[in-house]
Amino acid sequence: MNTVINFIKPLAGIIFLGILVYFFPELFIYFAIATVLFMLGRPLAETIKKIHIKNLYINSSIAALITLVIILLIIGSFFLIIVPLVNKEAAIFSKIDTHAIILYFKAPITEIYNFLIRINIIQPDQDLLKLLESELNKLVSWANFSNIFNIVVSTASSIFVGIFSVIFITFFLLREPNIIHNILMAITPESYTLEMDNILHDSRTMLTRYFFGLVIELVSMMLLISIGLTIFGIENAFMLGFLGGLLNIIPYLGPLMGGTIGTVLGIISVLGSGTYNQLAPDVIAIIGVFIISNLIDNFVLQPVIYSKSVIAHPIEIFLVILMAGHIGGISGMIIAIPSYTVLRIVAKQLLGQFKFIEMLTKNMKIPENRKE
Repeated sequence: MNTVINFIKPLAGIIFLGILVYFFPELFIYFAIATVLFMLGRPLAETIKKIHIKNLYINSSIAALITLVIILLIIGSFFLIIVPLVNKEAAIFSKIDTHAIILYFKAPITEIYNFLIRINIIQPDQDLLKLLESELNKLVSWANFSNIFNIVVSTASSIFVGIFSVIFITFFLLREPNIIHNILMAITPESYTLEMDNILHDSRTMLTRYFFGLVIELVSMMLLISIGLTIFGIENAFMLGFLGGLLNIIPYLGPLMGGTIGTVLGIISVLGSGTYNQLAPDVIAIIGVFIISNLIDNFVLQPVIYSKSVIAHPIEIFLVILMAGHIGGISGMIIAIPSYTVLRIVAKQLLGQFKFIEMLTKNMKIPENRKE
């Protein structure tokens, strides 16, 4: 009977968790985000709990609350800085004079027009200048951000629910750090409790290292890009740096997206200010800063972060990200490295006797203070 119960217990638990993820994927996302915040905040919460005045100690609830407030203040400070910059960019966008742009670039546009006629891309009776001006007017009129505002308003309730859920879950994870451990141990067969305990310990340690490293990488990239653009006098340098650094969370594809968005926003700033002669120098400066920053990221920041957290060969990481991107798109690429880290830990604990698994995990350092 005990054997049957030990078999049914984990199976029922896995099926139940699978049903929750399938029917309520947003809950899984909320829990995943809260888990990341918990990993980042736990060292601070543990430090706060050690603070005492004479015989008065800070309990787990107060420590969790203080940690959560600090996390929210850090996140909120970014929005307080970025929102005015976005409004400024929107104001610049609205000042774009499409007719003046067409007149200023009339000569190169005419050359392109004649070239397109010669290769039969367009017909001689089409007025390219009017067509371009019409399309620019449509773009600028769309850029009044009313559509974006309507979308935000219509989804405000779901956004509020999501934020509240993440905050609620994060608080209780910080207050009771063993919640995830206890849930997974409850569905683990008795014969594998030691292995599961080691898997959870190693995963928590390595993922905490990875997420701290990732935060350091993103902040470093934000500073590098912002400082570089400021040196060249690019308007809204901090906003471009913030977006460029933040998009680095997407492996390989993120830097390209950040550079593209940064260049487009830089062009908008030049067109909005009317300093058309600055267009080429600003574009070159923006592209150059993004390229140099990402070279520093690729050859300095990432090797240090991945060598201390993921401990995997660059080709191995590259192939994993490609496969994850094929399966899950951008979301798959974002979660590829932490997911692969956990899978390697599980494989090492449960399948370490196989030669292939041993080869993949031979360089993984077993963290201290775990059970054997």
